[in-house]
Amino acid sequence: MISRLEDRYFDAILWIAKNIRARYVAALTLLSWPGVALILPVVFRWDTAWLINANLYGTLIAASLVIGWLVVQLQARDRRHLLEWAGDLRLLDGQEFEWFVGELFRREGWTVEERGRQDAADGNVDLELVRGSERRLVQCKRWTAKWIGVDEIRQFVGTLTREKLPSEAGMFVTLSSFTEQALAEAKAAGLELLDKADLMQRVDKVRRVEACPNCRAAMVLDHSAHGWWFRCKTPGCGGKRHLDRDPGRAVALLTEQQ
Repeated sequence: MISRLEDRYFDAILWIAKNIRARYVAALTLLSWPGVALILPVVFRWDTAWLINANLYGTLIAASLVIGWLVVQLQARDRRHLLEWAGDLRLLDGQEFEWFVGELFRREGWTVEERGRQDAADGNVDLELVRGSERRLVQCKRWTAKWIGVDEIRQFVGTLTREKLPSEAGMFVTLSSFTEQALAEAKAAGLELLDKADLMQRVDKVRRVEACPNCRAAMVLDHSAHGWWFRCKTPGCGGKRHLDRDPGRAVALLTEQQ
């Protein structure tokens, strides 16, 4: 019972941190401490026991709000960095892959809610997308060796029915491929499928890149014993740009909030 209450408490803190603007989180923090922790007990002249409890809970809530907000900001930074710099997607774990896909849809103009859980059932939905009046659900499978079969497609279509959405509102994303039966089932249902090649085509359209000074192709950020630098991805092109004289640019790339 206590464990469930703790889970709901932290879920509520994270929801506030994700969905409420920073200035309102700051206002709630001040309302909790010193508002609840100090001002309220003094105004109503609570006795010592009540004052200690109010101080304890007010401080706890304020600290939770600050920590929750920081966690959300760090996760957002990590998602942005994954989309820019992830090369071999097979090295991502399940949660990182969901972050990667979610950031792609954010850059395509969707509001994204991450519903996937690595430690519990998530209802067969990893991402919920909203744009205007349109709502879509996404399932992410970071499978590489195993192909997506017809059973996985049927289960996801059942999930969409449970969520009172048409099959056309669903999207299945994987690093693997789909069997012929799965492709036929998805086509009949109107379900959108993205394999690794489809996914990377869409990622390339939204990635923010540094242009090569030689061929103008995209360069990637890299690091060596000599510091940070960009190198061209085009085979045979030696284009690169060192950032040893521009450390601020490297710091911006590592921390930018775009």
